[in-house]
Amino acid sequence: MKGTSLQILIVSLCLSLNAITFAQGSMESYVRPNSLKVGDTVAIVAPAGILKNRQASIQQATVVFSSWGLHVVLGKHLYAKDNHFAGTDAQRAEDFQKAMDDISVKAIWCARGGYGTMRILDMLDYSNFKKNPKWIIGFSDITAIHGKLHQLCIQSVHGMMPTGVEGQKVQSESTTENLESLKKVLFGEALQYQVPSSSYNRTGKVSGELIGGNLSLLQACLQSDATLDTKDKILIIEEIGEYR
Repeated sequence: MKGTSLQILIVSLCLSLNAITFAQGSMESYVRPNSLKVGDTVAIVAPAGILKNRQASIQQATVVFSSWGLHVVLGKHLYAKDNHFAGTDAQRAEDFQKAMDDISVKAIWCARGGYGTMRILDMLDYSNFKKNPKWIIGFSDITAIHGKLHQLCIQSVHGMMPTGVEGQKVQSESTTENLESLKKVLFGEALQYQVPSSSYNRTGKVSGELIGGNLSLLQACLQSDATLDTKDKILIIEEIGEYR
């Protein structure tokens, strides 16, 4: 699944010896935030790692979203520093809470992963967010947020982050595959993924909720209120560099 943006939603999964195809299906079990439209506002916040020397990445991400007709606002403490965190726990939680509560913000784009999101999960109040859910986008350490939203039965986007945009070839009609996928999911277009198969695939068809995220975070969230319910689900795992 590397190189694509995945949404936490209900899907249809078809398995064969030639390919694995993910296609959007029923989503009745989960609340789907409203699709974005031209003129909407997206907030970029940093709930995890420090954004040292990443100003160019954030600027490029802003250019991309602006080219889609979106307005971008930056978290007050986006470039704050506290050891290897993007500011103190209180600062990161403040920015995230403000973005969740601001009704003019229609999506929250997490700047990067790393570590730190779990530290602020219990500091956040989801009361207003549940009344006016919005897209939250990110992967890696942002898996902790996805887990919490899974418990709240609200869809979210497991997708690329602003720090991954810098250096990508971006044009109005010719974006990278990642950015095209992200744009489609945010603007409510149909999604379909095709992934090369493994010799271990079993032939057949199965459908269910698509859940998952970073393996380390999935493990760390066990027995918390961000634990994923994996029963009868289709599980997607992303991870690099872990010891075997």
